[in-house]
Amino acid sequence: MGPYFAPFYQTYVRSFVIILLMAPILYWTGSFRKILRKDWLPLGVFITFCICTQVPLYFAFNHAPIGVVQFIFYALFIISAYVMGKFYLAENITKIKLISMAIALSGLVLVFGISSISFAVLGLALAAFNGIASGSENTSSKKLTNTYPPGLIIFWGWVATLITHLPISMLLHEPQPLPSLSMPWVYLFVYCVVNAAAFWIGLEGFKHVDASIGSVIGLTEVLFAAVFGYLIFHEHFAWTVGAGGVLIIVAAMLPDAVNILKHKHPDKPIEPIMNQ
Repeated sequence: MGPYFAPFYQTYVRSFVIILLMAPILYWTGSFRKILRKDWLPLGVFITFCICTQVPLYFAFNHAPIGVVQFIFYALFIISAYVMGKFYLAENITKIKLISMAIALSGLVLVFGISSISFAVLGLALAAFNGIASGSENTSSKKLTNTYPPGLIIFWGWVATLITHLPISMLLHEPQPLPSLSMPWVYLFVYCVVNAAAFWIGLEGFKHVDASIGSVIGLTEVLFAAVFGYLIFHEHFAWTVGAGGVLIIVAAMLPDAVNILKHKHPDKPIEPIMNQ
């Protein structure tokens, strides 16, 4: 997609397609409802982070090594989720959570290594920016998903993304290719479906666990990406990737494992958010 679609163009087109896909689902499930005035501010916080997530990562993947981009993105994603969980959601950041974060970051180092780092400064900086925005976006959604369906919150995020990115694309005079049956458009449509589904499922998951724990669990994406790369694209699967994947899984399981060892069986998510 990179050589064919400009950054802001592909973002607003994807937003439009995803809105068309989500609208009938939300209507049929009765998910559309009025956002109460008291929730406008948290929705605004979520939307602000949401509109900052798409273009930076797209640009980074097209201008810097993919492995390094993923490493920087996920590292900042975790750290941002921990910070937002602590100061925005008033979650309790325990020693076990900090240990989990350290183990997860160690796993990332093993999976991606550091030897491939290049001097694509802008691309890597945008990967870091996207990690911060994405981690904050997923975390801030927890202020809303206990009251509103996650799909509805995501829908308004995509609406805001369309409204902001379309005029920017026009002002920058980006190429505006018409839809066709070419492979780039097929890839764009697939990207829309996968992106919307992943975002929706991710926010549904964050609704039920602490943001800090959810961010670590989300790192299993790295391991699955490596496995699918090996099975489908026959990419090299080094022992460090396997070892890093094990560390990430251990980090994701650690908080619950500690509770089990202490004979605690919580019915609610670990250390639930304090009442605001």
